[in-house]
Amino acid sequence: MPEKLPPLLTKKISRRTFFSCIGSFIANHCLLSTVPLGSAGVLLWADHDTLALKRESWDLYYPNLPAALEGKMICQLSDLHLETLRITPEHIDQMVMTQKPDLLVITGDIISSSKDLDKANNYLGKLSAPYGKFVVMGNNDYSNLSHTLFKRYLHQLQNLGWKPLLNQASFLANLNLWIIGVDDPATKHDDVDLAYQKVLSSPPTPTPPFRLVLAHSTDCLDDVAENGADLLLAGHTHGGQIRLPGLPPLITNTYLGDEGIYEGYHVINGVPLYVSRGIGESIIALRFNVPPEIAFFTLHKGDAPPKHQTS
Repeated sequence: MPEKLPPLLTKKISRRTFFSCIGSFIANHCLLSTVPLGSAGVLLWADHDTLALKRESWDLYYPNLPAALEGKMICQLSDLHLETLRITPEHIDQMVMTQKPDLLVITGDIISSSKDLDKANNYLGKLSAPYGKFVVMGNNDYSNLSHTLFKRYLHQLQNLGWKPLLNQASFLANLNLWIIGVDDPATKHDDVDLAYQKVLSSPPTPTPPFRLVLAHSTDCLDDVAENGADLLLAGHTHGGQIRLPGLPPLITNTYLGDEGIYEGYHVINGVPLYVSRGIGESIIALRFNVPPEIAFFTLHKGDAPPKHQTS
């Protein structure tokens, strides 16, 4: 059994803050008033859901999995949004490191402004994995940084042991694994053909390498499918972030989200795809009925369907 996680940060959002942030949402969506718990209950529910970090564990099976990847675990973090995040770095560290992942990846939106740069050290500095740590950018990573500060941000990530992949691929020969990083589609930084350039020009091998693709948004999926991927990890949607019980989210910000694919595991155009709900929030600093998550994927050779557990 995993060790008990440290308690979440106990800071609470005030009633005034909650309703000032969500006031327009309530005003325009009267269904929220039908939640039987009333306004106080809704406040407590949202506050709980904002802090209730979940561990999503997946066992994925591939008939042609390279032998070196058997049993290896990939941990995905996404959408930390450090500008408003109230989950402590200690809680994230504990949840990640008790699982002992072999590979760590972040699928964008760590920060939103230069004020968040120092926070990245606390949240990302202690995380480690024996086969490396890789990160792609999201729209918020680009939003409010000058070119100079963006370069400082990339150097900071590198100094913390993270390798940014901006339409680039990295080959881990000891795992027979390509990690392909697609730059942010939401801000039109994506160039999937460039990201695959090394992959497609590499000499053939007896066992085809596993192709792990990282992207902030699923809006690059068509091009990824044309080039081929064994697993695409993305985020950006926050799972909707605010979702009334029994209803789909109002906003997902992706074309797949509009088709109902805004979280979890799917196979689209032959590509196994996972969309993370993320850890933090944007616009409104709370979640409602959409708890944050960290996802873990353990790879196996075989043809069994995926197995999933939430804790």
